[in-house]
Amino acid sequence: MNYVLFILVIAGLVVIYTLMLTPQITPPSSLSSQTPPGHPEFVGVDSKYVCVLCNNVLQDAVQTQCGHRLCQPCVDTYLQDGQPRPCPYQEEFCEMLQADQILRDASARREIRQLPVYCSNKSRGCQKTLKWKELEKHLTECWFEPLPCPYKDWGCQEPVLRGSLTDHRQTCQYTPVNCQFCGEQVPKLSLETHKNETCNKIPIPCPFGCGIDPVPRNEMSTHQESCPKRPVVCKFASVGCTFQGPEEELELHERQNTEEHIQQATLKMADVDLYRIDIRKEVQELSVHRQDARQKVNDIKKEIQDIKNMLDDVRRQDRKRKIDMVDLTERIIRVEKQLEEVSKPEVQQRMTSDLNIARENVRKLKDRLDRLKAAEESGGGATAVGTVEIPDPFADLQQQTRQLGLQEARLSELDIRFQILETLNYEGVLIWKITNYRRRKQDAVSGTAVSIYSSPFFTSRYGYKMCSRAYLNGDGMGKGTHFSIFFVVMQGEYDALLSWPFRQKVTFMILDQNGNRRHLSDSFRPDPDSSSFKRPLAEMNIASGCPLFVSHSILESSDNYIKDDCLFVKVMVDTTGLNPI
Repeated sequence: MNYVLFILVIAGLVVIYTLMLTPQITPPSSLSSQTPPGHPEFVGVDSKYVCVLCNNVLQDAVQTQCGHRLCQPCVDTYLQDGQPRPCPYQEEFCEMLQADQILRDASARREIRQLPVYCSNKSRGCQKTLKWKELEKHLTECWFEPLPCPYKDWGCQEPVLRGSLTDHRQTCQYTPVNCQFCGEQVPKLSLETHKNETCNKIPIPCPFGCGIDPVPRNEMSTHQESCPKRPVVCKFASVGCTFQGPEEELELHERQNTEEHIQQATLKMADVDLYRIDIRKEVQELSVHRQDARQKVNDIKKEIQDIKNMLDDVRRQDRKRKIDMVDLTERIIRVEKQLEEVSKPEVQQRMTSDLNIARENVRKLKDRLDRLKAAEESGGGATAVGTVEIPDPFADLQQQTRQLGLQEARLSELDIRFQILETLNYEGVLIWKITNYRRRKQDAVSGTAVSIYSSPFFTSRYGYKMCSRAYLNGDGMGKGTHFSIFFVVMQGEYDALLSWPFRQKVTFMILDQNGNRRHLSDSFRPDPDSSSFKRPLAEMNIASGCPLFVSHSILESSDNYIKDDCLFVKVMVDTTGLNPI
């Protein structure tokens, strides 16, 4: 039993001895593992503590797989896209960096916290050096640390070193002091101003010099109302007396200066009379001006009435023009209908047949007339003819000639109408051949025919009706220097079924006649607010387009665009988005 006890005691002593010899390892606290705040001036820094990414002392040092040290914030930024990147040291055995392979370097962090640094107030006089981890605590005690003045709320904005704080308190001009009269706290700097201007309890003497003892400022106004020395003005102040003084002096002043007051009153009355005369004169002048103004008003009324009469005449003329336009439009519609009727094949065949019959009759009459003339010249006309009654061939010939002339005139009119029909386009495209360019331009220069119109064209069979208007000598800003061309929306038969205002893109072109396709072109989109693109109320709207389309110098310098005295203009209307009726 004793032996067992002895063994247990020996074993216990061995365990205790072993524990005493084994060093106690405690995990570093989170505080000791972090880099101290701030960026102090170091006494000396080994390059192994410098981050190659930011060139500053390592902040929260970490270590790569290849053994290099970097800042934790720098690594987070460097690998923020989540992809492996090469080690920034770029040495022979460096590896690709991955976020999950970056390790926390606790040893480097402890060493960095031990680095010697200067006090942050070195420039203010503190020459102490200490470990970086101790700097924050030192600044709470450093005599050279700048602090705000304790009287900052009273107006002092001067920073004060901790060691000078006591002296500054004794000399600061913003130290609060109590006013000896009202007890209010004010900065020492403002005490005199407070006493002289705002303190209500400080005794002040009467400003009228009545000799009473000083009274508090807030009671002085009550005293002034009853002060015997309070100055009053003379009752003749309105006529020019300038006296001010106590009431007892005022009575003496009025007795001694009676004549002066009468004289001042007399002068004042004289001034009033003069002023009244001036007023009367101004009233008379105003009366004259009023009469002139009335006359001018009457003249203006007369001019307005004349203008109204002119406007009435213009309105009457405008109504007449509108009626004429309606008549002309109806005539155009009738002509177009007749043209459509004539353009039918059966009508053309009938007219051609009539013309051929008339021509055959004329030919027969001419032959007969030739035979009669030949018989008469041979002298046997009477015998050949005998007693047979021969109709007058000249009368038949004249009648047939007249009919033939009427038929040919009608055919000429039909030919013109056919030409117009042939040029009609229902796809929004106009090819306009302008012949006799030089003569037409000369007519434009002389004012004989300033502009010319093209034949109409359409966006579809039942679409918008349009035409083009050209000024060969220019219009507006381009007059005399440019060829101007405009687009005109015309009144059509199917306008009631169309969408208004007109919104389609318009392109003008002058075609190159040499095959080079170097056409001159310009485009515009209609302004929906312009009256030019509203539904036409007359035969056609106001033209809109390009007054400076092309200069004469470019257009006429070669035969690209004017050839054989002819010019080809192409107008295209974009029909995209137009729904068929």
